[in-house]
Amino acid sequence: MLEFCKLMHRNRILIFDESPFGRVCSALLESSGYDAETVSAVGDVPSAGDINKFGLVITSYPYCTPLFEEIKKMGISTIILSDDIDENLFTILKNAKNSYCMMKPLDYEKFRSLVKRVMSKEKTARGGARYLV
Repeated sequence: MLEFCKLMHRNRILIFDESPFGRVCSALLESSGYDAETVSAVGDVPSAGDINKFGLVITSYPYCTPLFEEIKKMGISTIILSDDIDENLFTILKNAKNSYCMMKPLDYEKFRSLVKRVMSKEKTARGGARYLV
């Protein structure tokens, strides 16, 4: 039964981003066979126990900066989408395992490819867990 539950969570993705982009991202991932749930307000984010039911969290920087520490503590794979790079973003990525970063505007094919690799637990970079496009 435990193995079945793990398989169920494998395709669940939580998207925490501003609502227009979150809806686009959700539709894109659902068309690829994932179960995507979108939230756009901090108050709507599931509790820690419920977040553990997801195989991946997709969020944006700096919009979701206050939640990065909590997500990092849970050890859930995270894709951070950002408009630009700064020292704070590098610090977040350096200190979080299973975190990946992509620059906006997204190349949707590369984004889907990264999601597929992260969700399948495939290694995404030689010797590391970072992906910056």
